[in-house]
Amino acid sequence: MADASARLLVAAGLVWLSPRRVLLQRRSDQAAHGAGCLEFPGGKVERGEAPVRALARELVEEWGPRASELVVGPIAEVLHHVYPPPGPEVVLMVFHVDAAAWSTHEGAQAELEPGASVRAYNVEALPVAAFLEADQPFAASIARGEFRRG
Repeated sequence: MADASARLLVAAGLVWLSPRRVLLQRRSDQAAHGAGCLEFPGGKVERGEAPVRALARELVEEWGPRASELVVGPIAEVLHHVYPPPGPEVVLMVFHVDAAAWSTHEGAQAELEPGASVRAYNVEALPVAAFLEADQPFAASIARGEFRRG
């Protein structure tokens, strides 16, 4: 059980294939939390780790060694979400990530855990309701064109 008073710092990527196309991760249908939901790739920032380095590490851990070709850029947004008890409070730093090196294969280079996948979407057609609840407001703002490739 997570400590309801815990505050987690998480780094995630808004991964751009082109100015209007993004790569997202779909969780496995067997995931303990958010099974089958879309999410921005990333994970927890470890003690003493810079968030930008944490995202680069998480991309390689989640998408395989070819993810080192992706370029982590500036912060796009800082999000905050409090999960219902016993969940944690999460501060999510979302960075722009340039995936131009993958543009011809749209994420086919990713090596994910069984059941997970990487999918490309045009920003105006993002399926907002398919995202983890905590990510839906941010996904909606991307779909409205409020965020551009960094």
